[in-house]
Amino acid sequence: MKCLLSHHPDDDAALAAVQEQTVRDLYQATRRTGHELLLEVIPPRGLPADELTVVRAVVQLYDAGVRPEWWKLPPLAERGWQALARTLAERDPWCRGVLLLGLEASEEELGDAFRVAAAQPICKGFAVGRTLFAAAAQAWLEGRLDDAGVVADVAARYRRLIRAWHELRAAATPPPAPPHARTPR
Repeated sequence: MKCLLSHHPDDDAALAAVQEQTVRDLYQATRRTGHELLLEVIPPRGLPADELTVVRAVVQLYDAGVRPEWWKLPPLAERGWQALARTLAERDPWCRGVLLLGLEASEEELGDAFRVAAAQPICKGFAVGRTLFAAAAQAWLEGRLDDAGVVADVAARYRRLIRAWHELRAAATPPPAPPHARTPR
């Protein structure tokens, strides 16, 4: 089950309480029905934010008793990723990981976010729908692309992003130790 939560750690206390209870109810429903929860957290635009805002929001949700299997989060700076990794290790070592959210970023902007995220073991990949289809959809609506053109544009964009992610992930992952260097169990 996927839930998008527009949440800021400095939200009004009454709003935060309602949001936390609603998400807690959803989380408990996923437990009862045997579903996994992917919780997407996006701080509302227009509120002050720094490199730890998203991490503080995640901590608040853990404090509220919510432990999703997956997080879907906007790009973080290196310091934010480090703080998030510590939070997951301390609060929820069973969390499956984080998917990087695109927020309709351009491919170039995503490339910057990929460079940081791909080096993070907790980040398992990306989910960037609007980055993939927004420009093609706009061109289709304006009559500049037909159906086949939209499919080709989205597919090409997706292939480029997958290739970029895999290349950055491979560069960030150290090669396995040679067999003689392994410690016996």
